[in-house]
Amino acid sequence: MTDLTLRRRAMCGVLCGLVLAVPGLARAADPGTAGFLSLRLGDGARSAGMGDAAVSLAGDATAAYWNPAGLASVERTSFALMHDEWLASVRMETASLAHATELGVFGLHFSGMYTDEIPRYSTASGFPEGSFNAFEIAVTGAYGRRVRPDWDAGFAVKGLYSKLDEVAAKGWAADLGVRYRTRIPGLTVGGVLQNLGPKIKYVSEEMLLPATGRMGADYQHPVEALSGRVVAALDLVWPTDGEMRQHLGLEYVYRDFASLRLGYKANYDSQGLTFGIGLRQSGYHFDYAYADIGNDLGNGHKFAFSIDL
Repeated sequence: MTDLTLRRRAMCGVLCGLVLAVPGLARAADPGTAGFLSLRLGDGARSAGMGDAAVSLAGDATAAYWNPAGLASVERTSFALMHDEWLASVRMETASLAHATELGVFGLHFSGMYTDEIPRYSTASGFPEGSFNAFEIAVTGAYGRRVRPDWDAGFAVKGLYSKLDEVAAKGWAADLGVRYRTRIPGLTVGGVLQNLGPKIKYVSEEMLLPATGRMGADYQHPVEALSGRVVAALDLVWPTDGEMRQHLGLEYVYRDFASLRLGYKANYDSQGLTFGIGLRQSGYHFDYAYADIGNDLGNGHKFAFSIDL
């Protein structure tokens, strides 16, 4: 047996290990028991327009969030900013940076979720006595590299801080991911374990992190008749505190300049259809995504700008 065959089998074993470990996350906690839920809000408007189906697809700075193995696709430097109008009074900002070196690709990711001012009441009825707000911050360092011609691997470590009025909590989490370019041209598969770490503590109450397992695949095919290409993606998502969910996405890219996107998130109480658009010129990208949240919670809007240097 050749060394190449042994390496292929070893990497296949890693991917299979992720496949077996991911479903177990769904049985780790009861529904609604996880905290620091901003870690599940995603990064980037391209992925949001495609229903957050990005485990194998993300190959820019946002891969530091989705799957650190995807950082291996960055050839020089990638920088991205995103603003998320999520619910009526909840917003999030993210910034991502990836830089390629001879040792691999290093990434940094920042996310901050915050709310509008919330009135403070000391009794059930009466006038507000001032106001307060809430926010969550995550700072991530990530690393990804090509370990074989058709295999990428990566990991990420993040510091977490959350504050609600005068109550604060802090902690850490880690991600581990792989990605495989199959022998079928255009087909890539990937897997990632996200937000693995100890519980976070608010005063005397401990809460699990929103650990999540994701397995996904994307297929890209050029369509000469349409002067572009079509991308299809599917992610299976196992959250710590819920049942398996499915994320589906489609994208049509015209001449590497303009993109139209459509997605759907299945098995959610309040999320479903998504769509988006994108423009790209000389390494500059602008993307917008809309998400139908439902249940009178409002709609989500993401705006993103990125640069390939």
